Amino acid sequence: MADSLLVAAVSVLGTLAGGGLTAVVTFRSERRKDAVLAEQQRLQLLSAERQQAQLLRAEERRQTRELQIDQRRQVYQQFLADAHAVNHDGDKLGDMIMPSYFEEVGDIDALAAEVDAAVRAAGGSVQRVQLEGPEAVSQLADEVMLCLSQLPPALKALRRWRQDGGRADPEEGPVDSWFRIHSRLNDRLDAFVAAARSAMDDLLRVRGPER
Repeated sequence: MADSLLVAAVSVLGTLAGGGLTAVVTFRSERRKDAVLAEQQRLQLLSAERQQAQLLRAEERRQTRELQIDQRRQVYQQFLADAHAVNHDGDKLGDMIMPSYFEEVGDIDALAAEVDAAVRAAGGSVQRVQLEGPEAVSQLADEVMLCLSQLPPALKALRRWRQDGGRADPEEGPVDSWFRIHSRLNDRLDAFVAAARSAMDDLLRVRGPER
């Protein structure tokens, strides 16, 4: 009888010990699972924060690039507008001076003053082009400006030539000089437009991957 009770007691104790050990193992396993889950959540949160920071930086770069593109476009367009204003007024003045060798040259001082003012305006806008760059565009803007600055004296020489009856040597006279400057101006303007468009395309290509 005593042996039976002893066996039963040992069995109960074994069961209790086994249950307690199982509980401990289960508790530790749950703790490890919780720790792993918490670490996964921490890493996911950290990854999301990093991704958000990258998106914010990309957006800032995009906005900065947009502002740079808009500013450069405005600078280029203003310079072209000023250059074409000089060209247009110069054409009008040239047409007034050269309609016929036998017509009297009228009072064109006001238009000549407009040409001078337009050249000064272009001189201001070319400085902004030089600041924006790039080098190829800046160099062509300088070449355009050189042609523009040559127009007023060429027109004045052309007017004097008309007033003197057109007696200058035709090979070295102001007519040829006027047409040469005018032709080079148009050529440099075309080159400037092409270089400006290429510079804008370069900025757009840099912006593309950040969309």
